[in-house]
Amino acid sequence: MDEFATAPPENQILCHQCTAVLPIEQGSQFVTCEFCGATNFVDKSGAVLHYAVRATVDETAAAAALRRWMGGNATVKDLDKKAVIERPSFQMFPMWLMRVDQNGQEKVVLEPAAALSILEITDLSIPASDLEPYDHTMDGDAIVPTVPIETVRKWLAENQKIAAGQIKESSLVHLPLFIFKYAFEGREYTAVVDAASSQVFASIYPSKREVPYVAIGSVGCALYFCAALIPAISFFSFEVSLLFGIVGYIVVAIVLAVPIFGIAAYISARV
Repeated sequence: MDEFATAPPENQILCHQCTAVLPIEQGSQFVTCEFCGATNFVDKSGAVLHYAVRATVDETAAAAALRRWMGGNATVKDLDKKAVIERPSFQMFPMWLMRVDQNGQEKVVLEPAAALSILEITDLSIPASDLEPYDHTMDGDAIVPTVPIETVRKWLAENQKIAAGQIKESSLVHLPLFIFKYAFEGREYTAVVDAASSQVFASIYPSKREVPYVAIGSVGCALYFCAALIPAISFFSFEVSLLFGIVGYIVVAIVLAVPIFGIAAYISARV
């Protein structure tokens, strides 16, 4: 992986006084040596550390999380029951984690270190407590990074106006992910379940059709707009008391609510 970073990812930082290995604490600038007690200021701006996120979710729990997501409000009705889900593949996916100082505030930027089809993963929040030094026993599941760190730094400078001097820490982090393939109505889809948090990510999936909801919403707005004119029409055209017109509007509004909510419930159950 060394060819993909200006500095190779490291797992060790040595004490400046006794050269013992210091514990890697992401985001911390001062580390106390466990052997000599010296307090070390660690400048991580030029180093590229290598971490992994601990996997706490097994395949069964990941599949259950996917089913719950499929049964949610964003997807088509009964997707969790009708979708044919293949057995997932497990992989440790590489991400560049940049801790930057922007306008006096610390900000964490997460960017893929390899080709990624589901960009929503970059919105994932990674607590520092979930990180541990990368263990090379994970190499069998680890995806090799193909996006150089220089490319990410250039992208940050050009698109987010983050200069190199604002980057306080750069890390290569491998995330534990379950990749699910599933079929629905003749099409195949992909979803990713984070094996640390059970979060589900998907870019393309069978979503609820919006046209019926937009239609019933538009019709409802038009009907209530017409109903709102009742007080004015009754007052100016029929010289009826304004109070009577308001009462008439309330009655009509209540009557309209019944079929509108009934149709909305029917659409929600069917779509």
